[in-house]
Amino acid sequence: MDQDSRQDNGAFSGILLFSMNPLRPTPKLTEIPTLIRTAPAMFRDLLARRYRRWPAGTLVGGFLGFLYLINPLDLLPEALPVIGLVDDTLVLGVFLAFLSRDVKKYVLWKSSSENTNSPTQKT
Repeated sequence: MDQDSRQDNGAFSGILLFSMNPLRPTPKLTEIPTLIRTAPAMFRDLLARRYRRWPAGTLVGGFLGFLYLINPLDLLPEALPVIGLVDDTLVLGVFLAFLSRDVKKYVLWKSSSENTNSPTQKT
């Protein structure tokens, strides 16, 4: 079976449709749903020890960001209309940038491991 004829599994169908530019620090708006769908597969592979690049910065940043979002004390209080949500949006954007970076690395790893593990047809 050649590489063009092999099937993608459900978690990665359409994953390579978004640009894989590692120089882009933030995800495009159209990438966010794909990142959210792919992140659980990355964490499953981390827990199963198939994927060894532990994204410590993303995990710590996500935990601290979650604590900041649920904390009633903000840099800009929500009582200020519109401006009060800016700091929360910034925290979420930074987390998505970290998640985007790590998920893109995971997708590259996954595609390279699938290419090395896929059987080739001998002619």
